Amino acid sequence: MTEILWKSNAPHSPQQDHELVELRLVDVSSRKTPRYLVREIHASWSAASQQIRWKGYKDQAYGTPDEAARGYSTRKASIAKGGFPYATLLA
Repeated sequence: MTEILWKSNAPHSPQQDHELVELRLVDVSSRKTPRYLVREIHASWSAASQQIRWKGYKDQAYGTPDEAARGYSTRKASIAKGGFPYATLLA
C-alpha cells in the first residue's frame, strides 16, 4: 500500500510548489522470516524545475502484518497531525 500525504488541497498542480510525504507498507518477507516495512519518504515538488526533490526517509520494520498495519496507521495519523491532511491512495 502506498499513500501520498500533502499539505496542499490542490497537490497535482504542476504550477505550484508542494511538500509531500510518501508512506508505504511493503512486505519484504523471505520464506523463513516474515518482515514488513513502513517507509516514510519526505519530498517536495518544485514547480520551477518541474521535478520532485527527495529529502530523506525513515523506515520501521515489523514482524507481523497486524503490527505493520498498526504502525502504518499511527505514522499516517502523526503525519496528518503534523500538517499533511490531504491524501492520495495509489493502487
